[in-house]
Amino acid sequence: MKPTSCLSFLTALFFTVFAFPVFSDDGDGQTEEIAHESTPAVKSQPDSRRRAATVRLSDEQQKAGGLATEVLNAFAFQPEMAAYGRVVDIQPLLALHVRYQAASTEVEIANAAIELAQKNRNRLMTLHRENIVAGRDLAQAEAQYQADRAKLEAARRLMREIRHEAEQSWGEQLTHLAFDGESRLFRELLSRSRVLLLIAVPSGQSMPSDQRALFVARESDRTLAHQAEFISPAPKTDDLVQGETYFFHAQSNQLRAGMRINAWLPVSGAPLAGVAIPPSAIVWHAGKPWVYRQSDDQTFTRTEITAYREHGNSWFVDQGFAAGDRIVVTGGQMLLSEEFRGDIPDEDDD
Repeated sequence: MKPTSCLSFLTALFFTVFAFPVFSDDGDGQTEEIAHESTPAVKSQPDSRRRAATVRLSDEQQKAGGLATEVLNAFAFQPEMAAYGRVVDIQPLLALHVRYQAASTEVEIANAAIELAQKNRNRLMTLHRENIVAGRDLAQAEAQYQADRAKLEAARRLMREIRHEAEQSWGEQLTHLAFDGESRLFRELLSRSRVLLLIAVPSGQSMPSDQRALFVARESDRTLAHQAEFISPAPKTDDLVQGETYFFHAQSNQLRAGMRINAWLPVSGAPLAGVAIPPSAIVWHAGKPWVYRQSDDQTFTRTEITAYREHGNSWFVDQGFAAGDRIVVTGGQMLLSEEFRGDIPDEDDD
């Protein structure tokens, strides 16, 4: 046989062998196709952008993986606007208060002096008309009266200037609290049972006109937030947040002058209905948050959280989930690994 013919024969034989499936005889003359089948634990689309995927685990596998579930309860969420603020040092206001009180005392002294000078002048005027005293004595009394009037006007003008200075920095309402009779709130600020807060809303936003309270806390911890009461708009903006500013007061609760705080302002409108999902239930995949929802004893479906609002130590969700849903709160990452285990190539595969 020629070399060329031999090569053609081998090529034909090769394609004949590998072009057809392998069959085996089952002993009764019939043949069946040999196939390798497996039962995957995951029923899902291969596209990582899919919105849901299902994983099945036996009770033993769930126990070994430490899987824990929780039933979602209905939750009413009041929308809030995040704001920032700081605890204000009232020492400058206190210094103005002291100056104002000193000027007020000077006014009282000047008032007493001018009353005495006026009485003396009137008495000497009567005596002068009766030629009992000389005109020089009356002139001296008049000069003293005018001098005391000037002192009174100067003291009053100083009081007005101090008040205007305070209003420029602290606003009319807070100045009134500090200067006019030492209100109860001002005494509480002095004793540090309450603190003064400067709250700045984000740039371009305003606080509702009927807003009388908000919630504040340190270190963004909404669960520890406590209520603060409105005082007045503030005349100056905050150094860091260039938005509208307002004065509030709150219980000290470990707040110290100069501390930066977070604030939450309730937004007007009806509360939203939804559920609160704990962060431990959330798994991240393809840059998106997901939660495994249990559909039966051994089946778990990965469902995307399309929208959420952070609320304390949970996520408020009003789409895609409902009260009564059972979700995985511990072991979600294990389910994610199990879901994609079949996508990992075997090390022995070439």
